[in-house]
Amino acid sequence: MVTKFFQVFLVLIFSVFVAFSATAKDEIVVAADGSGDVKTVSEAIAKVPENNKSRFTIRIKPGVYEEQISIPATKPFVSLIGDNAETTKLTFKISNKDAGSTSAAFAFFVAGHDFYAENITFENSFGVGSQAVAVVSDSDRTIFKKCRFLAWQDTLYTRRGRQYFVDSYIEGSVDFIFGQAAAVFENCEIHSKTDGYIAAPMRFAADEPSGLIFIKSKLTAESSVKGVYLGRPWRDYGRTVYLETEMGGHIRPEGWHHWQPEREKTAYFAEFKSSGQGANNSARVAWSHQLTEDEAKQFSAENFLKGEDGWNPKAPDSKAKVSGVFKTVEWGTDILKRQPIWYPTDEAVTIANQLLVYQKVNGGWEKNEDQAALLTAKQKNEITAKKSDISETTIDNRTSYTQSAYLARVITGLTNSNPNRPEIPVFKEAFFKGLDYLLSSQYENGGFPQFFPLKKGYYTHITYNDDAMVGVLEFLREIANKKPDYLFVDEERRAKAEKAVQKGIDVILKTQVKINGVKTVWCAQHDEFTLEPAPARNFEPISLSGYESVGIVKFLMEIKNPSPEIVEAIESAVKWFEQTKITGIKTENIPVKDAPRGFDRVVVQDKNAPPLWARFYEIPTNRPIFIGRDKVLRANLADIEIERRTGYNYYTNSPQKLLDVDYPKWKAKQN
Repeated sequence: MVTKFFQVFLVLIFSVFVAFSATAKDEIVVAADGSGDVKTVSEAIAKVPENNKSRFTIRIKPGVYEEQISIPATKPFVSLIGDNAETTKLTFKISNKDAGSTSAAFAFFVAGHDFYAENITFENSFGVGSQAVAVVSDSDRTIFKKCRFLAWQDTLYTRRGRQYFVDSYIEGSVDFIFGQAAAVFENCEIHSKTDGYIAAPMRFAADEPSGLIFIKSKLTAESSVKGVYLGRPWRDYGRTVYLETEMGGHIRPEGWHHWQPEREKTAYFAEFKSSGQGANNSARVAWSHQLTEDEAKQFSAENFLKGEDGWNPKAPDSKAKVSGVFKTVEWGTDILKRQPIWYPTDEAVTIANQLLVYQKVNGGWEKNEDQAALLTAKQKNEITAKKSDISETTIDNRTSYTQSAYLARVITGLTNSNPNRPEIPVFKEAFFKGLDYLLSSQYENGGFPQFFPLKKGYYTHITYNDDAMVGVLEFLREIANKKPDYLFVDEERRAKAEKAVQKGIDVILKTQVKINGVKTVWCAQHDEFTLEPAPARNFEPISLSGYESVGIVKFLMEIKNPSPEIVEAIESAVKWFEQTKITGIKTENIPVKDAPRGFDRVVVQDKNAPPLWARFYEIPTNRPIFIGRDKVLRANLADIEIERRTGYNYYTNSPQKLLDVDYPKWKAKQN
């Protein structure tokens, strides 16, 4: 009997342990009075695993939590659950004037996809006098249920993604529900605190699948003298639709405002079966629409939010593949490829403001930071406190020149749209600091080191690796050539940029490696004094580069009226690429459970595979070489450790486009 009792006891203990382990793994309780696991929501979010694949629930006990909260894109599948929205409040006081932009003036921000909130009040307590956002939602497949959103101007920024608000309450005055998201508000109360505008949608094109849709909701008012507009287009193609919504007498008879007269031609504003004192269909502006029943069906939550993955907010499946239609803006080269119309937007200006926070006192920036991710006020202060530490300012990983180029695009965009914007001179000052930093980092011989101030080690070498030096030269050449984004640059700096480019070209020609008197290509880095090929990290030996040399050749091809020396350099490099192509093989990633990255990369024989080139070729044999962290040269990819062969690109196909497309175009121009 004792034995049986002991067995039962062990089972109970094990059950409690399992339950506790599950709770500790995917659920946490927040209580301001200390009765939970943590006292603040931010502490709870910090415990959410990065890039988690399953739902993590944060239960918030009743109380007022005064904190600026941010859930980054790297933390999806987060749920915030309160007991009652009336008793569970997340609040923070910050305005546009304090933060520098509307996006940054948030009390609560979420970017992680598949976010869910229930029974919570979100508040920006700033009050009147400036934009002050309760929630910025930049999250795809997001649901807010039985929540309250409290502020005055710009209460709820549905910035991007698919978002579903149900059984919720939103109050404000001017443009208090706005953004570029595909957002549906079903069975919600939309409360205007004063005269103003409810919706301010943003789209950049008529076929963009976004808009603000209100379904079976109720429009109420606290006080109104001149009335409230249903909405106005924040950008030309803004779209807002009200379906079967009860409208109070505060809604103006004309219903809609154009913001700018020309937007009447592109904005899409519509209603279906509006009811109440404010539903004066006959008095609506002529450029709005009254929908048929069939037309209205496309705007149901199930249809409007389904996207490419068939998401249904009324039956959400957290394991469904995330759609790529709505993607959070991240820092990288793609940030320079957006439509010109985007750069004057609040989102773009917010990122520019953050670049100023990240910029060091010498004008440069550090690498490997997502400088587009929205910062809290606390994070800004922490970064600002380190401005004088310039030990890591660099051009590596497309740093410093990309930030400077981005600032130029924002400056140009703002100048073209509103030349009196106060941010323009501030951004210009930061741009010039960045430009001056790059100019000052150039060696007299024309090369650029990876880090400046100089960092001991291989970092002082002239760095072609990952297109670092070429990226700087391309940036400077656009300034020298007075490209549209750089017309604001003064003549003195423009002339310096032009001179720097010419010096860069000179050193490129001097560093082209010769084998038995024949010009070939370049090493990823060259000694800053002798100009000879030089090693970098243990797995980056002295060699000829099958990757970095492509960027160098493309840069040379863009030179107008090339000298005979430049033509010879290009022709020699192209000939080398033709001679060193590797045929009959391809690389494949094979799943391996216990591997460092979950897969292995192997070379497979395939006579139909397109050509490849090695990242490293031995000098002078032109033999492909492979090297791991042990610095030992090997003949095959399989001979180096799995951590390196899956974590570094030892083969490339980038020369193929150079040979098939770029070179023929360039050659045709020379004839």
